[in-house]
Amino acid sequence: FGSWKEVLDGVDGEGRSVLKFRSTRARPLMDTLVPIVDESIEECTQEMANKYNPCLAKDDARTYLETYNCEYIKSPKPTRFERAMKQFYRPDFVLSHFVHYSTVTTTLATERNRTVGRFVQLATNDARRERFVDELKEGVLVHAKTTVPAETSSRYKMCRPNAPEHCLVGIPCPDDLPFDDKRHKDNIFHDGEGNFCNCWVNRRVEGHWLPRLRDALGSIG
Repeated sequence: FGSWKEVLDGVDGEGRSVLKFRSTRARPLMDTLVPIVDESIEECTQEMANKYNPCLAKDDARTYLETYNCEYIKSPKPTRFERAMKQFYRPDFVLSHFVHYSTVTTTLATERNRTVGRFVQLATNDARRERFVDELKEGVLVHAKTTVPAETSSRYKMCRPNAPEHCLVGIPCPDDLPFDDKRHKDNIFHDGEGNFCNCWVNRRVEGHWLPRLRDALGSIG
């Protein structure tokens, strides 16, 4: 697909009004970040930088799309990430939307009006009117929620195999490295030489959408 319009035209053709995305927080690629020292942040002082490593922050010269183009949950994402979904929706169908969910739709409103007695909503979605995106054939959501500098301070102990917690900066895995959802929390991934890795670069973003974004930004002003 060359645009979301093409995808959404197809969703319209199916008679659906909501396209949903499973959502996971992308990792900022470590080699795009820049070191900072900030004495107002306990984890990012010069003393902490000398003792462990400096904190890292987004490079202002790079876009968010470039910085956060590394998914620690490889597509297609497991169903448990539906709880933090994002959506494209038609406002004539979704009458009320709250954070992740279409809380009131015309289907729900109609069924309530037709109910005699006590109304109980048993489902939060209608498969005839909404569905999840096909992440391998249609598109994906890059959730570029900011990783603040303080969250990068512990990478000296977290960005290694079998670390006790997640490494919050992105160290890309080989494209052909299989994803193991049952064990990803154990920080088991590494490349062919045994080097730790924790996320996968979206090559479509890297090779197609980033150049287009740069061209568009370059034409402004």
